[in-house]
Amino acid sequence: MTDARAALRIANRLGRLLGLTAAALALVLFALLHVLVSRLSPVTDTISDYALSSGGWIFDTAVLVLAASSVCLLGPLLWRRQTAVPLATACYACWCLGLVVLTVFPRDPVDAPVTATGEIHKWASVAALLSLPLGALLTARRRRGPGARVVAVTAAVCLVALVPFVTAYLASSPLKPYLGLVERAVALGEVILLLLLGTIRLGLQATTQLTAAGSTPGVIQPGSRSRQRAVDGRGGGAYRVGGVAGARPRAPGR
Repeated sequence: MTDARAALRIANRLGRLLGLTAAALALVLFALLHVLVSRLSPVTDTISDYALSSGGWIFDTAVLVLAASSVCLLGPLLWRRQTAVPLATACYACWCLGLVVLTVFPRDPVDAPVTATGEIHKWASVAALLSLPLGALLTARRRRGPGARVVAVTAAVCLVALVPFVTAYLASSPLKPYLGLVERAVALGEVILLLLLGTIRLGLQATTQLTAAGSTPGVIQPGSRSRQRAVDGRGGGAYRVGGVAGARPRAPGR
């Protein structure tokens, strides 16, 4: 059992390292697109417009690398039965799958007729950007500690930022001329959220089940102090120090 846990710990660390490296590479590739394809405006044009440019292969590579990074960083949250949240797992899968779909179905060019390919791209984008913060909220809800709060706040900010983006992306909005800028802000926030999910310690699950037997010696379980005080208050009760039970000492002269 110890060897299995050690191997799992090493695998998690390697996966985290690969995920962080892949995420950094994806960010470098996206930045490179902004330098090489100067005809597109980061204020008005979306990131997906780069797929229609001469640097389209860089866009596809960056998105696929980000999807691979997501698998490495989110994997430890999914394959542990005691920490996995089924609905959050579905959200993370939707995020990763949505990224892959973006590379298979490019968006329609501006002012071009609407096609099925462009519609798939549009809704896959919205689904992916919505799924990651929702999954993060579901994961943080089952945890406690400062790490979980940081993830929850970041996810909430991403969801709030999605509202003006989705409104401008799917319908008419005063922010339409700034669609590219809003999308880049949302995308950057979601990458930060992904890195937080993959690296920050989220703490223990909030719903901890206690068992009558088999508790770890020396570890005080929730509610054990009050129960122990009730036992100690009775005459001749047992006491516990460092997980070792013994007879309650009697005062001199009794």
